[in-house]
Amino acid sequence: MGKLTLKNIKVTRETFEVVVPHLEIESGSILGIMGKSGSGKSTLLNVIAGFEKLSSGEICFEGKTLSLLPAEKRKVAIVFQRPALFSHLSALGNVCFGLKIQKYNVEQQVEKASYWLAKLGIEHLANRRPNELSGGEAQRVALARSVIVGFPILLLDEPFSSLDIESRVAARKVVRDIAKELKLVTILVSHDPTDIEAIADEICIMEAGKMSGPTKK
Repeated sequence: MGKLTLKNIKVTRETFEVVVPHLEIESGSILGIMGKSGSGKSTLLNVIAGFEKLSSGEICFEGKTLSLLPAEKRKVAIVFQRPALFSHLSALGNVCFGLKIQKYNVEQQVEKASYWLAKLGIEHLANRRPNELSGGEAQRVALARSVIVGFPILLLDEPFSSLDIESRVAARKVVRDIAKELKLVTILVSHDPTDIEAIADEICIMEAGKMSGPTKK
């Protein structure tokens, strides 16, 4: 099993600093990071994904130093608060996008995308554009687009916060089931303790850029 390790992480910005002395997340485990807006949660995810640079420290996975690699080489999938789907593509087209980049042929793309749409219970929405989807449906499409590429690390940045309660409960279960089935290293950040409690195995608290924990539920 793989392990994501953060060692002496420091991200220094003009107005704040994010510090994580040591953190380990095993494959198949879901870590919840809870904190108020502006506490540094999203900054930490962006650093892991490679969208922001570390000031110091090291990020490792399966013996490789991810922090030395550009974002496109890290094999990290991320789902944001807003699904950010391509408006000109159907749900199926959005899910196929990553496979197209990976040079799968069209038949393979459609087969794999159809599988994930069905698994997430939205196969009947395959031909709909993003503006024809509800918030919960769009978030499921975004999740399918993220997991289909087979990356071992899944980052979730407030993915449930814009959903109604029914969609929110359903989406939490879907995320947990998929993360466990695929044995992903999964990190969920949220300011809502009910999101964290619903799917996380361990919980950290982020406050003013400083992390405490993790503690098991």
